[in-house]
Amino acid sequence: MLDSHAGALKGAIEDILKFSKAPGRAAKARRAEQHCRVIAGRDYDLALRRHFDPAQLRQIFREVQRTLPTLNREIYRTTDRGRLAGVAEKLGVVLQDHALGGSEGAGFRGFYVNEAKVLKSPIIWVNTAAPAPAAAAAFWHEVGHHLTGRLWGIAQSVGSSFTGYPDDFSDPKEIVADMVRVLGGYPQVIARRLFDGSDMAAGRYDADMIIRKAMPHVRAMMGFDLRRNQFATQGNLLYLGGVIHTAKLRMTLLSQYGI
Repeated sequence: MLDSHAGALKGAIEDILKFSKAPGRAAKARRAEQHCRVIAGRDYDLALRRHFDPAQLRQIFREVQRTLPTLNREIYRTTDRGRLAGVAEKLGVVLQDHALGGSEGAGFRGFYVNEAKVLKSPIIWVNTAAPAPAAAAAFWHEVGHHLTGRLWGIAQSVGSSFTGYPDDFSDPKEIVADMVRVLGGYPQVIARRLFDGSDMAAGRYDADMIIRKAMPHVRAMMGFDLRRNQFATQGNLLYLGGVIHTAKLRMTLLSQYGI
């Protein structure tokens, strides 16, 4: 670990937990740090190469970009429901949203359904109980499912979890769907600035390095500030793991696939 980056993860966790009045803050902090370091320590290069060689994934990206020509060129930062619904309509999809909170609903970010026998149009559903930037990210993930379904000629009915990152990489469709939301958050010019240096290559398993690189972008460009007392504390800790996952996937797409 590089000394100049030490403590970035703990600092982010402390920023989140300072709003919590519930007991057990120290235990929550330890669990959150361990969880984030596990994500940072995963070998994303190997995980993606189990499914795609560079030529395959670059071809999939080119096919997706035929429909989304600004993908990887602009930040998909809008959280406006009307604008997202307009994007969905152009893709032939109906956007539905609903605030589904509580213990039963808070775990869901969104889902995509394309069942021609019962639906006139495919549906993307997004849980608006999530913070607006997270709900928008879920939308782009489900758009990814829609596009891969068209590419591979399959009907899909899939849901996304609250955390926004996989426990494993067993499903290539999930990887490509997440690629769409990740490229929308980190277009190539920004990814190269943040993740293409020798320090990042040396620190790609270092949670502190990743947080230091990614969090200013997430706050300034994507409007998602986990330091604010806007969201549930436990949810923010999970989103912190999602920040690490997103950055690691973006680094892998850049370094291993040139995307």
